Amino acid sequence: KNGYSVKIYERGTGVGGQLHTIPIEGVSTEVYYHHTFLSDKNFVELCLELGVEKQLKYYKSSMAYYTNKKTYPFGSPIDLLRFTPLNFINKLKFIISIFSLQRMSNISNVQGFSAKEWFELNSYGEVWKIIWEPLFKLKFSNLSNDISLVWLWDKLLKRGKSRSGTKEKLCYMENSFHSLAKSLKEKIEEMGGEFFLDTEVENIKKIKDQFVISAKNTNTEADFVLSTLTSTQNRMLYDFSSNYINYLKKYKYQAAICAIFELNSSFSKYYWTNIGDYDLPFGGVIEHTNLVGKDGYNGKTILYVSRYLDEHSDFFNLKKEEIVKEFTQGLMEMNPEFNESQIMKSHLFKQKDAQPIVLKGYEKPMVETEIKNLFWISTHHVYPHDRGIEYAIEEAEKLSISIIKSNNIKINKN
Repeated sequence: KNGYSVKIYERGTGVGGQLHTIPIEGVSTEVYYHHTFLSDKNFVELCLELGVEKQLKYYKSSMAYYTNKKTYPFGSPIDLLRFTPLNFINKLKFIISIFSLQRMSNISNVQGFSAKEWFELNSYGEVWKIIWEPLFKLKFSNLSNDISLVWLWDKLLKRGKSRSGTKEKLCYMENSFHSLAKSLKEKIEEMGGEFFLDTEVENIKKIKDQFVISAKNTNTEADFVLSTLTSTQNRMLYDFSSNYINYLKKYKYQAAICAIFELNSSFSKYYWTNIGDYDLPFGGVIEHTNLVGKDGYNGKTILYVSRYLDEHSDFFNLKKEEIVKEFTQGLMEMNPEFNESQIMKSHLFKQKDAQPIVLKGYEKPMVETEIKNLFWISTHHVYPHDRGIEYAIEEAEKLSISIIKSNNIKINKN
């Protein structure tokens, strides 16, 4: 919009990254579950700009917590009163701790603590042990005790803003969130931008004031380069100094495994079930069709089952059949009425750099690298927020404006 010539390199065969989809019953379905919140203003503004706002659909969400071999509804104050793993005193402490965190509007109040430290220092130790510790361990493994309180604080703020009364409402995009990426690509191309799909950038060099981008045996010159790679991948992009490479090494990730089960009947009553039981081989069960309905899937149930772990772990490197078998056994343990005959089809996806690890004392990385006009932006840069479409849009906007201003070019606000 400001007169720049833009070229976008994507190593995948399609745009959107983790918004990648597969067809299920003719419906584009994300390989990694997604939703957005009522407070996601940047997301809505981009949809309006692209003319796809009519595809935004809002649904009442439902949540549960599985612990002690039982699934408990966990989405309302009444559900909390019926949640027997917490006694009455600890139920009050749970409520007070949530309200206390949600009232802290300044990040400086939470930045100096790990989540575990804060709960224990404020006499919420049992709440941590029963509710939060299992979730943190299933997400961050042996790092769980050192995860910054900021990570949880921001999630609780977000959830609170997405409530309408006592019910949470979430947004899902008709034809999947990939349609947003597709529409954005079409708009960029309409304005003269170029996409190079299935084209991995091999390396970048700088000769005088020009960058030379090497990809698929071709070289392209550029004045500015914006890398959206992970910190691991970014280290190999350019011949950075050892100091900068060590800087990048500070920003680490948990890997993720996500299975999609196509079922011939419902698995549960809930959209989102957090797992608080270490015996199960996964940390989350997300029944997509309990949010959006089954009509688009010809009556099928679409069930996501996810696990976060170290990419070097034995489980991450298991074959698809082995992981699906483990997940299936876990589902049967959760719901004794569930059996393998309900599974019509399964899919499995892995992502090495899925979840940024935000330890106590975390510092947001700089978008400027040690090389002038070579920028880096990633899921680590959305801090204090966690990953999300909303924050990707927000950070991209900030950086784009910064680059334009540095060249004294008038910003087009239309």
